[in-house]
Amino acid sequence: MEHRRKHGRGDDGSEDHPTYSRLFIVCEKRLSEDDFRQSFSKYGTIEDIRMPRDHNTGDPKGIVYIKFNKTSEAARALEEMNFKVLPNASRPLKVMVAANRSEIESDDQDHEKYKRLFLNIPKTSNEDVLQEDFGQYGEIESINIQRDRSSGDSKGFAYVKFRKFSEAATAFEKCDKKYRAIFAMPKGYHRRQETAFESNISSLARSSSNMRNSLVSMMNVRPDGYTSISFMCCPYLTQLHVERFFDIVPGMVKCQYFVDLVRNFGKGTVQYSNPVSAAYAVDKLNKFEYPPGLKIFVKPDNSKFEPHEQKFNNIPDAVTNLKNVMAATAKSTSPDLAQLAEAISEASKLIKMATAGMSNQTIPDSTDLNYCSVKLPSIKDLADIDSKVAKRCFLICKPQPPPLTVLRDIFCRFGDLINVYTLPNKTVGYARYASVEAANEAIKTLHGAEVCGVRMKVLPAEEKPDDDESSTKRTRYDY
Repeated sequence: MEHRRKHGRGDDGSEDHPTYSRLFIVCEKRLSEDDFRQSFSKYGTIEDIRMPRDHNTGDPKGIVYIKFNKTSEAARALEEMNFKVLPNASRPLKVMVAANRSEIESDDQDHEKYKRLFLNIPKTSNEDVLQEDFGQYGEIESINIQRDRSSGDSKGFAYVKFRKFSEAATAFEKCDKKYRAIFAMPKGYHRRQETAFESNISSLARSSSNMRNSLVSMMNVRPDGYTSISFMCCPYLTQLHVERFFDIVPGMVKCQYFVDLVRNFGKGTVQYSNPVSAAYAVDKLNKFEYPPGLKIFVKPDNSKFEPHEQKFNNIPDAVTNLKNVMAATAKSTSPDLAQLAEAISEASKLIKMATAGMSNQTIPDSTDLNYCSVKLPSIKDLADIDSKVAKRCFLICKPQPPPLTVLRDIFCRFGDLINVYTLPNKTVGYARYASVEAANEAIKTLHGAEVCGVRMKVLPAEEKPDDDESSTKRTRYDY
């Protein structure tokens, strides 16, 4: 791009703020700091004067740096004092803007870069609007609004060139902040040649900025106009996991995710910046197993969150109201029971509506999540933790056991499951049943099955108390 924000540097290499507010002056060596302060202070507030000396002899080098508080102050000082002779001198001064180290300063002080501003403008703005807004700061030589070559529409930025540096500086400082004005470098301006390292960094920056656009153009899908998608996943994923998963598709703008604790699944919506990315996400991510063995269901979303989800926003207020009513009831000698009943009813209603979840017709059957390679019966309730163990199953899972939540979901489908657990840092575990029939059915169905990509052996355990009974009970509560 043609424009670029510039910062001047002092002799110590530090950045100057604001831009171009430091002057570099070539002068006679006998001049003192007071000579410059008396002559230049009338143009504005001087923040600093530096007069570098030779490190070997200690003599002045014959150069001076003067830092002003404002760019416009430095500009007026440059225009008035360049080639002027100070009272105690015999030769005229050479006054220049202190150059950035990446620039090559020449003797021509009529540089276009000090007179030309780059502006961000509304696409509806035209030359007349810019003339009116910036003409008050000085004489404008040219206004150039950048336009699309094919359509002729404004690209949203423009260049304004003034006759004098001080006029451009005043506009830079005083114009409306919406323009985000910066000094612009003219075409053909000679810069210091980039090193190989700088060239590689610049190339990397350009490629990274265009990478997402290139990827979007490579997506071979037909967009249907939607930019938002909805998804349903296992409830064990975190917000960070979900965001990183959907950010695989370029263009993700926003991700909303929550876990339905009643229905035991996660769901949410993802907003993309364009219809192509949204369509690609549906095409490539629907029924993708993440984590392995657990599918994510993705579909277009043409609506906002369902009403029951929006009720979550009202729950805190209802609970607070209920607390206040209960506190007032406890303190009152004649409590308003009708008000208390109404507050309880309101809070209960909101919680019920918010946790109602999706309709049964929209929830895929649990077997569709593809936990394992064999068909499973429906989920059954767990047996009481204090039930007597009728039979145990011995599990062998290599190279590593599936998640305990998945094991519990699978082994509870045969009924009477007390608990299931794996030994720490081991590839084996146990499932404890309150009935022999349930244990035998689990062994018959699950032996040799593949669970979350792990091939399992399910065998009858030796009929003796195992040494990990305390670990067994602890594992049950870890769920």
